[in-house]
Amino acid sequence: MADRETLQHAGEFNLTGPNIISSSGNQVNIQNILLELNVFQDLDSPYMSGNILINDSSGLYEFLPLIGQERLVFNLKTPNSGASVDFENYQAVIYNVEKRFNTTDRSQGYLLNWTTLDNYRNFRTKVSRAFRSDISTMVMQILSEELGSRKPVFVDPTMNPRSFVIPNMTPYQACNFLKEEAISQEQKSPHYLFYENPMGYHFRSLDSLLGSQGSTVVQHKKTYKSQPPDDPKEIEGATGTILAFSLEDSSNTFSNGRAGMYGSTMFYHDVFNKTLQKYEYDYLAHCYSKRQQLNQDSGKFGPMVSESPVDGKKRITDFPSSKIFVHPTSGKELHHEGTSGVPNYPYTNNNAPIWLQESRSRELEREYFTLQIETYGDTDIMVGDIIDVIIPANRGVLDKSGGKSSMDNVLSGRYLVYKLHHQISPQSQAHKMTLHVMKDSVQVALPQEDITFPEELQGLQSIASATGEIGKQITFKPRKISLPSLKFPKPKFPTISWP
Repeated sequence: MADRETLQHAGEFNLTGPNIISSSGNQVNIQNILLELNVFQDLDSPYMSGNILINDSSGLYEFLPLIGQERLVFNLKTPNSGASVDFENYQAVIYNVEKRFNTTDRSQGYLLNWTTLDNYRNFRTKVSRAFRSDISTMVMQILSEELGSRKPVFVDPTMNPRSFVIPNMTPYQACNFLKEEAISQEQKSPHYLFYENPMGYHFRSLDSLLGSQGSTVVQHKKTYKSQPPDDPKEIEGATGTILAFSLEDSSNTFSNGRAGMYGSTMFYHDVFNKTLQKYEYDYLAHCYSKRQQLNQDSGKFGPMVSESPVDGKKRITDFPSSKIFVHPTSGKELHHEGTSGVPNYPYTNNNAPIWLQESRSRELEREYFTLQIETYGDTDIMVGDIIDVIIPANRGVLDKSGGKSSMDNVLSGRYLVYKLHHQISPQSQAHKMTLHVMKDSVQVALPQEDITFPEELQGLQSIASATGEIGKQITFKPRKISLPSLKFPKPKFPTISWP
């Protein structure tokens, strides 16, 4: 379609291509037969992916042919947007013909899956190499030297020089392996993420996505409202309309408590010196109060969990035995690098007390309270971005002043985009987007009350007999079992005569 620099209506898009380049060298522009183009991004995925649905009535399958070894070239951009989904400079690879079916008597439909060229290179490459540096430098070396990627890499510097031996892993596996022990140099926080969006690769801590230490949080990219704009002619407002939303499986205190989100205990044992240390983790004390929060600019913000007692006088975070971790380390006598003349490589401690429990807790935190939002497409929005969501309370609609007085204080607020799906339908000239978003705090703190729960019934102290009598004292006597006397025949060994 013709490129427009100005947005005429919500859901408008500019699509260059898509072109398919086959293994035979043939190249075809498929825009006229393209039914649907899908692009997926994920905060836990180091590559983008997608699929295309085409309707072929001219024998395209045989002309190219389509065998799962094709290149896909396209560029998707929203008019007025400063960013695009660019697969012209960084090409995609069609790796699978998932479906081929009849649409009419003389036409067929094809569903083709694609991924990035780097991802295709990844499974063909193995890293068997020793590294001595900080983890962020290792990741950059792996992506540039081992994977051979030319894409931009955004990295948060890590602290503590380390020594690692990567044992025959793919580059993506190696980066995911390293991120588990990465600790931010600026925020001093763990829980790194390794993902790709249209800007390039990102190896960043969760805290850095929310804000810099000692400053306000990162500004949101866009505001989305769950009601039509006050002025239908105002296009920018229309693009921020929530067409539909749903609260996903959230606030599961049972599974998250068992997994260690609220509290945990780690036994840290030194395999060389035979010592054992115990570390207890409290989500509110050791994480929430020290880290950046999405809604911390709101003066009344609070955590997603209440500090009201749940069992006696204990809060939900006061049960460190809910999850037990056991992690090994070693003494200075066993693992050290260099000498006193090489201060950059001291004892290579794995620093598990700093990252293990909190990183696990924050991983669960990202899945604790999530929304799925359907809206109009916008290539400016990517995974890792922050958006502001305003959803009216059940009692009314948002007022024209911004809706703060009539919004749902739990559902509304600032969210982090952790999954994104672009859906482009050229035939209907429609571009829609599905966002999966999470948040770690509310704009108005949840109530904290000293609750006195009704007492449970006292259980019966007596045992009912087989006759139905209640309260009868029953004495259990050990049963004597007489075993028969067993006699085993004496073994007889054959006599062996040697010549």
